[in-house]
Amino acid sequence: MRLFIISVFILLLSGLANADYSVKSAYKFENIDIIKNIDNSNIVNMTVNGVSEDSNGNKVIMKCLLSLRNNIAKGNCNGTDQDGDIEFTTVERNVSKGNIGKMMRTGGTGKYANKTSICEYTVEISDFKIGVGYLTGSCKE
Repeated sequence: MRLFIISVFILLLSGLANADYSVKSAYKFENIDIIKNIDNSNIVNMTVNGVSEDSNGNKVIMKCLLSLRNNIAKGNCNGTDQDGDIEFTTVERNVSKGNIGKMMRTGGTGKYANKTSICEYTVEISDFKIGVGYLTGSCKE
């Protein structure tokens, strides 16, 4: 009986682990606009368009509006997946501290309705002059 209870507990825990997923995304920078701030730092606004795929099989076409001020990249994104469901996310990264940032799903429609997640992502490669990048992330619902 004890072995049965332990087995059920392990199965339940393995089911909880399935809520975690990974994501990979390729993107391009567009509509980049830069001005100088009073302290001679740059203020940058841009549109980021891209494609994303997660380990649950969802493929998303996304659009983000981002700003970069005082080394903090921050913005909001909308993504539409293969089923037409929309995912709303926010992103943030301190570019002076490296390539790691946070992406948070704040909700959406269909399968994303009332579902939040937090992802830690790593910018694997990015070239601002060419205007492209690639990131991977690990997410928890």
